[in-house]
Order: sequence, then structure tokens, then C-alpha cells
Amino acid sequence: MRDVWLVARFEVFRAIRTWRALALLVLYGVASAGACWLFVRFVGLLENSLAQQLRVPVTKTPGAMLGRLVTSDMWHDVVAAMCGSETLADHLVSIPPLAMFHLWLGFLLVPFFAASASAECIAIDVQSRAVRYELLRTGRIEIVVGRFLGQLALTGAASALSMVTALGVGLGFMLVDDPLALAGWMLVYTPRAWAFGIPFVALGVTASQLTASPAWARVMAIGAAASSWVLLGVARWMETKDGLGLAADVMLQLLPQGWIRGMWDPGWGWLASSAACAALAGAGLVVGYVRFSRRDL
Repeated sequence: MRDVWLVARFEVFRAIRTWRALALLVLYGVASAGACWLFVRFVGLLENSLAQQLRVPVTKTPGAMLGRLVTSDMWHDVVAAMCGSETLADHLVSIPPLAMFHLWLGFLLVPFFAASASAECIAIDVQSRAVRYELLRTGRIEIVVGRFLGQLALTGAASALSMVTALGVGLGFMLVDDPLALAGWMLVYTPRAWAFGIPFVALGVTASQLTASPAWARVMAIGAAASSWVLLGVARWMETKDGLGLAADVMLQLLPQGWIRGMWDPGWGWLASSAACAALAGAGLVVGYVRFSRRDL
């Protein structure tokens, strides 16, 4: 465990020293801020549409009619589309819209950022043969687990920065009746997006164990992350077909996206989904390690 800790710490410090960590933070922060600004404008459009239906003056700043918007059927449909469940939408409509959108955005962005950033963590050292110097001092499993934990820490830092930028956009570009409630819900939801990204960090590390080319590892990791969303669509389609329900259920259990609905739970139900994502991450690391443990480095 001491070796794992040292490798993880080295991975974080190396990312900081080579500016990879800064690039990850800036890219994720900018993407989050831009998407949240678009969502604020979208909320403004919904409010103006509601104002026209109620025959009241439209508002220039989004958030002025937020109290009426969140009680409308229009907003209920938007929330149901976000979480994928009418039942969950009944419980989520009272949560600040920006906090829900930020979690939904995390489900979309974190997988690709996590997989891409972690894809080169081992391959780059295999390519340069620098991994041999580490193997003189520790084992291969310690390197793999340490790299994984280091990348997990970087993903957590990026998620935290994303929350700060999204909160800044919300407070700067829309009227917020209760800033503390918005900040509190974003603080509650951010760890869930990070937990959902755990299997994709493992996916990047697994790809990095299979090749000595960082570029190929990144292509494999991003391709696999994108394919998981395609497989989710296939599984949802299979659910609607007679005789394929069991196969769809099995497929959903093996995909991180199959546990998203649990992440939306306002209570503690998201912990079970997080544990499932961690288990999937462990399985992915083992698959890659079977190859990495036998490679001639």
C-alpha cells in the first residue's frame, strides 16, 4: 500500500509538472462553464414561453420566474428527459435546475475526459522504457493501482473545478433566490458525477496497459467510452422487444450507464450505484492487468 501511495502521488505531481493537470482542469472548466451558460439561456427561453402562456411580461434575466417554471408541466417534462424516469422527476422538480443540469452534464463529459486523460499514464512510460526503473523498486500491480488512483484524484479535482465554474455562471447570469441551496445541491451532486467516472478512469488505464503507444491508448479509451453509450442505446431498445429483456438487463448491469438512475436518487441510493461503478472499474483493471503482467517491458 505504501508503494501504491507513492506511485499515485508521483502520478499527480507528474501531471502538475508537465501541465497535463492544468490542461485537464482548464478544458473541463471551460466546457462546463460554456454548457451551463447555454442552459441558463435555455431556462430563460422556457420562462419567456411560460410568461406568454400566462400573459405576463417576459423577463430579460433568467431566473425571475423560476418559482413558476419548476411547478409547470413543461419543466417536469424536461426533468424527466434528463433523469430518464417520470417517477424520479416527481422528486427532482424542486431541486435547483442548474444543479440538476450540472450532474447531467457530468454524466456526459466526465467519461470522455476521464478516459482520455488516463489513457497515457502507463503507455507513455512503456514507450520510453522508464517503467523499467520503477519495476526495480516495486511490482506491476502497484504501478497499475497507483496510476489509477492518481488519475482518479485528478478527475476529482477537475469535477470540483467544474462545480465552481458552473456555480459562478449561475450566480453571474441568472437570478438565484437561494444561492446557498444551489451551492449545497451542487456540492451533493458533484461526487456522483465523479463516482460515475470511476469506470472510465479504469477504462483509460486498461487501454494504457495494452499498448506502448499513448496515442493508440487514447484512441482505444475514447472509442470504448463512446461505444458504451451506443451499447446503452442497444440495451434500451432490447428492453422493448419480447424475449430480449433478460439479455438487456444483463447488458445494463455491465455498463456504467445502467446505474445512472440510481445516481439521481435524492437520498443515499446513489451509494449502491457508486459501488457498482467501482466494481466495474476493478473488473476492467483486472482485464488489462492480465495482459500487462505478462508483457515484456
